[in-house]
Amino acid sequence: MIELAISTGVPRGEKTSVAAARVLREAIFSGELRPGQTLGEEDLARQLGISRTPVREALLLLRGEGLVETPPNRQAAVRGFTAHDLREMHSLRALLEGYAARTAAPNLSAEQITALERSVERYAAMTDNDAMLGELVAENFTFHNTIIEAADSGRLESMIRQTTAMPLIYSSYMTYSRENRDSALQDHRKILAALRDRDPERAGSLMKAHVLWARDVALAHLPLIDGVDDGDEASA
Repeated sequence: MIELAISTGVPRGEKTSVAAARVLREAIFSGELRPGQTLGEEDLARQLGISRTPVREALLLLRGEGLVETPPNRQAAVRGFTAHDLREMHSLRALLEGYAARTAAPNLSAEQITALERSVERYAAMTDNDAMLGELVAENFTFHNTIIEAADSGRLESMIRQTTAMPLIYSSYMTYSRENRDSALQDHRKILAALRDRDPERAGSLMKAHVLWARDVALAHLPLIDGVDDGDEASA
């Protein structure tokens, strides 16, 4: 039986299925719901205080994001991934986010540049604090998401979301060493400088390299995260 610690219901003013999907998504990203864990509609409906219909709709939404599997005649389950999946999705994300940075470079507003500068400052202030890894993950998302939003493409944003879900499931960022965090910070600073200079090619190239670096770090730690090593090397 599933027991979610993060929520006892869904807030008012939000479509019930969307709110339920958000609650479950957060539980998956935080590791509260682990890869392979089954998601019984009746249990979820009871805990969230809603009927089974919006729960079923929420699971379909999460399936569309690649977070949940819904096999015929079986309970839905949190999707599990292999090292091959991780390599493929990070590689796709590198291409997509590189394109996003290249597209965003000439279009970023002054407010968005300021938001990126403040994000880098906040990130720098947390890199040496092991107790703030969760906040670092959120700040990393803020930095990348600001650039994606500046690219102003709903289709691109949706595609990137599907390629970033899986690294969050494995919480690979939580395995970053201090050196890894410093490397990520320096990458963010370089990307910011390219965006501030309105240099599309440099911004795109730096972002692509940054995501590929993150891919290799995640692959190196995959056996520590899920206990599975399918024989893939940590670099590509």
